Amino acid sequence: MAGCYKNQLYLTAIAVTVILWVASQTVEAHFNRLCAQTAYPTLCQPLVKGSNLKRAVHSTICALENKTKQAIADAARFKNGNQQVAICHATLTDAAFNLAKAKTSIKKRNVLSLKMFLTAAVSDYGVCVNGFIDSRQVNAVQNAADALRKMGTNCLFLATLIDDRCNVIIIEFLISNIFLAN
Repeated sequence: MAGCYKNQLYLTAIAVTVILWVASQTVEAHFNRLCAQTAYPTLCQPLVKGSNLKRAVHSTICALENKTKQAIADAARFKNGNQQVAICHATLTDAAFNLAKAKTSIKKRNVLSLKMFLTAAVSDYGVCVNGFIDSRQVNAVQNAADALRKMGTNCLFLATLIDDRCNVIIIEFLISNIFLAN
């Protein structure tokens, strides 16, 4: 009789292992297509390699920081003669500050702060773009801010997936412990 229970437990453990392995492969395949899920995949693909979400978010933030610094330099050249460019210069400077804080949040594994600072940066880019739209201006600073807003939107989306993937791993762990405990 005890041998029968051992066999059932063994078969159950194998079945759970196979189910969890298939589920993890499905989740991994889902995350391999990270850029395909973003709003602007063509802006995402050059920045994201593999399926490591934290690395993808970090590399996107680094690219955003570099492009934001370039946009700040461009805006600084034209801000004296154009009030909207001056406003955009200030909001791009705020965005650079928020990106630096977002990068610190990744290192501290503080996903909530990461999302908050990325949201603030995307908002800063949006203020810049909307100001140009409202004043009916089109120039290089607006084009740069629009590209930054799109990249920031992608980065924020990727950051929202960090919690989801962690939750899947926790659920897998709990399920495996429940079945193995019985």
